[in-house]
Amino acid sequence: MTTQPRFKVSRNFLVTVGVLGVMAIGFKPAFKLARATYDNYKASTTTLTMPESEYQQLLKTIQAQQPQQTLEQAVPQEFAISEKIFKASIAPDLLGRISRYEPNTSSGLLACAAMVNKVFQKALNRTIGTNTLYVPSMVEDFDNGQGKRLEQSQTRRGDIAIANGTDYENGLWHIGICMSDRCGLVLSNSPETRKFDWLSDANFDGAFDHNPGKTTFYRVVVK
Repeated sequence: MTTQPRFKVSRNFLVTVGVLGVMAIGFKPAFKLARATYDNYKASTTTLTMPESEYQQLLKTIQAQQPQQTLEQAVPQEFAISEKIFKASIAPDLLGRISRYEPNTSSGLLACAAMVNKVFQKALNRTIGTNTLYVPSMVEDFDNGQGKRLEQSQTRRGDIAIANGTDYENGLWHIGICMSDRCGLVLSNSPETRKFDWLSDANFDGAFDHNPGKTTFYRVVVK
């Protein structure tokens, strides 16, 4: 009878495999940190704002959606928070801003929540969502008292539009800011240009129709 030779694993081999395993586990967070550091560096050394001519063109498009209103006019106190958000969103340092170097957003591809939270920070000195980069986290805060659910017909400029905002399991999430009453125009981060310059309809030009759910609308509430 022929005895099959046994494969003997050396101790050094096992140690090497163990070390490589530990390195693999530790590599991902290290890479993530290095990428975030790089993005912060690029953001601090790159002009992130839009050229004046392009900025003015965006403002012109937004103004065209304000029948019998101006971009700067006073509004009733009940709409004060929404108006602060609207005004912050069209400020030169945010409207058209490059999102490519926002950390942990896949180079701006997934920066919609990050950019809306930049607007909240400027307008209200706060952000929304335990995870400010994740739309469902923002929706959770809205539903827990930091927002008021609205029908589209009730919205005004400065309110919030969320694609698939009620579908936690299947939704392809996206968030933007209403640029007009009844939310006929929405400003959000563009996955294509990697800028806060996408002006769309309230359905985000049908970009999310192939997923379950629909656009939902909120008014931010500050307690």
